[in-house]
Amino acid sequence: MMPLRMLQPMAPVLVLVLVWGAWGEREKPEFCSEATECFTFDLICKSSDYEARLYPPSVWVSTCVNSTYTAAKVTGFWRLFRYIQGRNQLGVKIPMTAPVLTRVDEAAGETQEYPVSFLLPAAWQGNPPLPTEPTVYLQQFPMLPVYVRSFGGWLTDAGRRTHIQALDASLGRDARPFDRSWHYSAGYNSPMKLFDRHNEVWRLAQGGLGCTPE
Repeated sequence: MMPLRMLQPMAPVLVLVLVWGAWGEREKPEFCSEATECFTFDLICKSSDYEARLYPPSVWVSTCVNSTYTAAKVTGFWRLFRYIQGRNQLGVKIPMTAPVLTRVDEAAGETQEYPVSFLLPAAWQGNPPLPTEPTVYLQQFPMLPVYVRSFGGWLTDAGRRTHIQALDASLGRDARPFDRSWHYSAGYNSPMKLFDRHNEVWRLAQGGLGCTPE
């Protein structure tokens, strides 16, 4: 995935993304209750302990933080929050969306370059303002076929590890191929929400999506 600022102008590509079918056209999932807009998907199938989802192409604002997982999430969040609060070339405020994604490289150690990303709202998908901070960039995501495991509580490093291992075990049990080199953690809630929190870990599917019936 390449930063959009390195690929300008990209308007024709972004128009194609929106014509293909914007993520905002799909129904917002019930678990995404705090944000006005959420990254919506087509649910392909569901097993007893994971879902197969297809996400359409999308545009995000991202930053990379070289640190531990927990520290990178905090630092990355505030960099991106400054962007949506007006630290962009238009000086506009952009609504917060969900989830916040953090990408984890399996081959790297605990301290690594963690990309952290905010989804841009539908109104800004076609022509987002460029960031003014050099560590923040715009990024186009391709269509994402992913396997997802959901869990509650706080999105800690230990919890992320536990649930990605559980997802891997479920996919191995069901003989579902996936990319083992990296994964995403997805957080949907603000720090102020104490109960009924929703988190996810994602694996990129390989060779098509499928599930073993419950």
